[in-house]
Amino acid sequence: IEESLAMARAAGADGTDTIIATPHFRDMELEGQTFAQVRELADTLNAALQSDSVRRNSPPVRIFTGMTYRLDTALPDIVTSESVITLNRTRFVIVEPPFNRCPPYVEDVLGRILTQRLVPVLAHPERNSGFQRQPGRLGDLVEEGVLVQIAAGSITGEHGPAARRAAEVFLRRGIAHVVASEMHSITAPRGPELSPALSLVSDWVGESAAYDLFETNPEMIIEGRSPQRERAIGNIEPRRFLRMPDLSANALLSERRRRNITRKWRTFRRRLTRA
Repeated sequence: IEESLAMARAAGADGTDTIIATPHFRDMELEGQTFAQVRELADTLNAALQSDSVRRNSPPVRIFTGMTYRLDTALPDIVTSESVITLNRTRFVIVEPPFNRCPPYVEDVLGRILTQRLVPVLAHPERNSGFQRQPGRLGDLVEEGVLVQIAAGSITGEHGPAARRAAEVFLRRGIAHVVASEMHSITAPRGPELSPALSLVSDWVGESAAYDLFETNPEMIIEGRSPQRERAIGNIEPRRFLRMPDLSANALLSERRRRNITRKWRTFRRRLTRA
């Protein structure tokens, strides 16, 4: 409880007011734990958070429950309308793909879940090497009704440059719906803070779209409503810069010109977002 309180305090201090606890189904199965125990722990933690917020005179962080399921061929038999543990008892369910590949059965498995009137929320696909190479494949899944959750640690580069590039591509192309901390501990790379990622996403897609990704869409999912896909800002690939040696005597002028171009580009993107 103390460790959970510390994580929730850090999340609250950073601006988060709602957390969904999503333990891994496979881990619970191996350890003989039940979801009733998870709900009991969540109730205990919510009571502790309420008392803590009164002592600290701060708004309490709320804990809801869900489950993370591994994406494999057995998933449709495990995840049925009668037995599935969804996000806050809605029709949305977290599904985690493998990291090292994108198997050929992905479309079939997720399609079968959709036929059960459940909505898969694909967790951190930007960390999957297959989706990194084929963002169009993820886009096709989104067209079929799958939702996409990007990890904040991927955006800030804590999961490596490939995940960061893919996260930016997905966000710019409009094939992402939610950014979440996916916290596992009090510290990075999967800590509670979201504000560093929010700052970067605001720069990439504009403040309005970023607000939807971090607040509006997650709130809609918790309430059982389907969020809208973020509008793509073109098929823009992540920026790549070449490092050139500074051989010019006009280095200061070059820097000023670079900043001026950057400001104009950001203004153009904001206007494009609001159009």
